[in-house]
Amino acid sequence: MAKSEVLNYTVISAFNDKETETLIEPGTLYPADQKRANVLRAAGVIAEDDEGQALPKQAKSTDSEKDKEKDNSGGDSDADDTPKS
Repeated sequence: MAKSEVLNYTVISAFNDKETETLIEPGTLYPADQKRANVLRAAGVIAEDDEGQALPKQAKSTDSEKDKEKDNSGGDSDADDTPKS
């Protein structure tokens, strides 16, 4: 890893986070880089075999996706196959 990747780790034992000064409860996901995860693993607050889970990605809507939504909106079509009288 070129840059220290932050992953979510499952907490198995409650601990006070020294960085945020908050209580972290068992069963929650805690974001940490590999160095911090090693410290937490050694302290026994995350599972020994926890390899971490990728952080959820923020959904971004690009302009081209918005344009596609407009095109597929079911509006007037160029082809009209209804009989004309």
